[in-house]
Amino acid sequence: MLVHNRSASYTAPRALLVGHFSTVGDVEVLRQTEARLQALGMPYDVAPYTDARQSVDSTWLNRYILDPERYSHVIVVCGPLTPAMAAQHEIIFGRFKHCVHIGVNLTMVEPLAAFNPFEILLERDSDRTVRPDLSFRETPLRVPVVGLCLAGFQSEYGDRQKGSLAEQKLRRLIERAGAAHIEMDTSVPASTNRFGLSNAAQFESICGRLDAMLTTRLHGMVLALKNGVPTVAIDPVSGGDKVTRQAHKLGWKEVFDAEEASEDDLLAALNRCLSDAGRVDAGLVRDRALSLLTDFDRDFAAALQVEPRPELRDNLIPKAGPIRDLRKRFKMWKRRRRAQRLHK
Repeated sequence: MLVHNRSASYTAPRALLVGHFSTVGDVEVLRQTEARLQALGMPYDVAPYTDARQSVDSTWLNRYILDPERYSHVIVVCGPLTPAMAAQHEIIFGRFKHCVHIGVNLTMVEPLAAFNPFEILLERDSDRTVRPDLSFRETPLRVPVVGLCLAGFQSEYGDRQKGSLAEQKLRRLIERAGAAHIEMDTSVPASTNRFGLSNAAQFESICGRLDAMLTTRLHGMVLALKNGVPTVAIDPVSGGDKVTRQAHKLGWKEVFDAEEASEDDLLAALNRCLSDAGRVDAGLVRDRALSLLTDFDRDFAAALQVEPRPELRDNLIPKAGPIRDLRKRFKMWKRRRRAQRLHK
């Protein structure tokens, strides 16, 4: 066993765990380090390098309020470490110089002969050795994985547009449920899709792997249910519109009005969707939809035989004055010319 002399001012050993803690992997490694200290009976505190990480865990301490004399050990956890980084975090590495320093799961960027400020270094990788990342020892925890597919602003609905309210409620639902979520977009081409999806196959391949879909978009609901994925839908139009009508036609009950749905209503709906019964119900929707579309081919073929009735469109385009009509013709001419050049 390695023994290090400590100043007589210490009343008892106490460790300070420091690090970036800026990724979920960092935090898993931290949890493993904490577990080892707990098993050994050594008390400890955690202080991230930056204030921005304080919100990750309410028990973490601000490095500026620490009393160095309380600590016998500094344990530097996870991530890369360089001389410049040590100097940057002087509030730790300068004030706690008297402590035993232990490096855990670090990437030592410089050769150890040039930079190794640790009495004991249990690195992840350096020029002397490589170890598996310590996060391998953390038992994986599983939470539901849900899709979040939102409709953008739809000006055609005017004052009935409630998409922002619906989005707020769905994001709050994800937070309350503690679910992992994947944001999705049905727009094409890929250049207009916020998440780079370029076709239905990509969208539906992700859909099929979800535990549930949360959406304000009609096709977010339809394509999820088509793949047997239970869906909580909020109609983004006050009073209900196409999303509500489609859900009712499909016999899908988990559809809500943006203004009326409470947080508890939505959480209960998500819990139903995540149940075995919810998955079974969603699996029945596609067959139900297809049975309702049985006559579509016949009706479509019949539509092709109908005689034209131009009078139905007599007032479709408002009449323009002479100047406006001239401008419209000029714009159309320019667009036609541009299209012709692009297709040459």
